[in-house]
Amino acid sequence: MQQVFEERTRPTPELNVEPLRVARPEPRKETRPDPRRGREVGERRYMVALGQRIRSAREQRGMTQKQAALAAGIATDMISRLENGRYQSPGLRTLLRIAEGLGIALSELLPDTNLEQRASPVELSHRARLIALAHRAEPRDLELIVDIAATIVNRP
Repeated sequence: MQQVFEERTRPTPELNVEPLRVARPEPRKETRPDPRRGREVGERRYMVALGQRIRSAREQRGMTQKQAALAAGIATDMISRLENGRYQSPGLRTLLRIAEGLGIALSELLPDTNLEQRASPVELSHRARLIALAHRAEPRDLELIVDIAATIVNRP
């Protein structure tokens, strides 16, 4: 017991503490932005917009992904990956098949890069619906649609 007491009462050795040194960050090197990174971001945005247009066109026609894939003659998972922006680079033949399967022109699927940067997904959906309606309308009804749209756009 006395041994335990002696250990507890021994003076603690003094700590040799050096002053705290703060590491200074190294000056940043000037780096140029990687042009490939900007291109990749742009391509990603484009693929997401393409997927939104495909989904919108498919839903407007009341089609499931499986029905759209069958109509286009492609795999169902390809439609899914395209709609979710996870397909890297669909070929022109694939996009033509999808457009044909949905009964629309290829140009309706391909996003306008300048327009896409300003438009929200809701706007894009409305525009796609309007375009789909215009394609299904009779020629005499198109004049009425254009007049109504002009009135709405030009109102004060």
